Amino acid sequence: MQTDKKSIGIVGGKGKMGSFFQKVFARHSVPCTVWSRADNISLQEFCKTPDIILVCVPIDATVEAIQEIGNYISDDQCITDITSVKKQPMEAMQATGKKYFGMHPMFAPPISGTMEGQNVVFCSGNAPEQEQYIRLIFEKEAAFLLSLSPQEHDSLMSVVQGLSHFLDISFIQTLRAKNINLENIFAARSPAYALKMMLACRTLAQDANLYGNIQIQNPENIDILHTFFDEAQKLFATVQQKNLFDFSTIFASQKEYLGEFAPLSQKESDIVIDFLAHRVLKKQHPVSMLSSENKDATIGILGPHNTFSHIAATEFFPDAKGFKMYPSISSVFGAYTHGEISEIFVPIENILHGTVAESIDGIAKTDLPIQAVYEMKILPALFCAENTHPADIGEIFSHPQPLAQCSDYLEAHFPHVHITSVASTALAIEKMLQTPNSAAIAPLQQNNTNGVRLLAQGIANQTHNATRFAYLSRKPYEKIATNYQGGFLFSFSSDAPGSLENVLHLFSSAGINLTKIESRPTGNAFGEYIFLVTYEGKISQLDIFMKQLMEHTAFSRFLGEFGIFCVERMRKN
Repeated sequence: MQTDKKSIGIVGGKGKMGSFFQKVFARHSVPCTVWSRADNISLQEFCKTPDIILVCVPIDATVEAIQEIGNYISDDQCITDITSVKKQPMEAMQATGKKYFGMHPMFAPPISGTMEGQNVVFCSGNAPEQEQYIRLIFEKEAAFLLSLSPQEHDSLMSVVQGLSHFLDISFIQTLRAKNINLENIFAARSPAYALKMMLACRTLAQDANLYGNIQIQNPENIDILHTFFDEAQKLFATVQQKNLFDFSTIFASQKEYLGEFAPLSQKESDIVIDFLAHRVLKKQHPVSMLSSENKDATIGILGPHNTFSHIAATEFFPDAKGFKMYPSISSVFGAYTHGEISEIFVPIENILHGTVAESIDGIAKTDLPIQAVYEMKILPALFCAENTHPADIGEIFSHPQPLAQCSDYLEAHFPHVHITSVASTALAIEKMLQTPNSAAIAPLQQNNTNGVRLLAQGIANQTHNATRFAYLSRKPYEKIATNYQGGFLFSFSSDAPGSLENVLHLFSSAGINLTKIESRPTGNAFGEYIFLVTYEGKISQLDIFMKQLMEHTAFSRFLGEFGIFCVERMRKN
């Protein structure tokens, strides 16, 4: 594969997506020019120079544009597109007899301005060198890449885009037909329903021509919509006949089909729903636990006050004027992406239950290095409202980590009580105070909260329980540690025998002792992972080692070499 720079010409480059990709290529010093019908230069003249022509025009104009460009380019040039439909454009590109491949970025221009964490589908043609060139640029942007045939793509998009957009549009169309008062709907909505409304409204906020073409131009949409109407009619008949038994049967069959995705989706959406609820709370109560009372703070943590994260942060940063608190770990990383904070302090690992996946995923998608790791002993306790009798407790709230850490106690003392996970331990206290006959697991320090009564302490499965928190920042951490570790993230472009073994051999050959290796799904396809490794001490010839690692991986990133600090040592210092 050649590594020389290839020039790129974007046809339709004055639109939103064209302008976005022009900036992407500019970041990687790729020569890029753009053309639109309003330019003085003709399309034929424009097509003489670029090595790769990227077609970035409306869906219904794509095939015609490809056919015209095919008449102007040489056999050494390549044509590609970013259309939401792939079968017809790929056939049109193949018919030109020139080099080609197809792409579909599964996103609108992101607020961040980068492709980080975004999905891009590739449909291979007869230009592997040019396709790999673009792939490498997108991988450097930390995008997730997926390979599909044109037929597979259009079939998948008939569900991901065709059916989902159709449901959104027809949902709002129904509200309009019934003349539903939207102000009343939004005022009375639950956070879960608010999420549904927002997603539907988001669709209707888009360009009608684009979304109309997504519905009309994909031939696979008709088949999926026929199936939808057939299945919807069965459900409608069941509701109309008031047949609860058949409804329960239908409901149970769908739940069985979803399998583990049902509880996983509930768990993940709970975080989003809690976040929405807190946004409403912030609007109603500007000076609340999650308010921006520390406007000048640069460190983002999982809030609100008296979460394990907040307690650890106050111990690790005793001189800090304050912190910016967020309702979930993912929202902390989102705040950094949007420029609200410049430093992050989040839990990454518990001694009993391992990695905090949400933090690792966030670290993998951000560009901040780890400057230090703080280890704090965890002292979870059980609380209830002052007027609650322990025998009446029917629900217990907490963050998933403390719930797992106290599972033995819960099984022994509350085996039949409903356990509900929420985004933070402080939110668990809130929920408890709002819910009759409930309890919450939270840090022992919550004992000072008004209206809260301590029921039990020392309830963790193990007395030596501790959690490590990572401090991510551009600023080096000044205190000296006696124990240092380092870390890398890396992934491979394809699954091949020996890929991981070759990388691990690099570490062993260099005499580097690994302390951890684990993988996280890329979200791109089954079997595709990003790997995290940590090691003891510091690497003496780091630049040479990183170069060797890059040669064996498609993507690699150095996380930093950081000191490990524990609560006892911090207090002594």
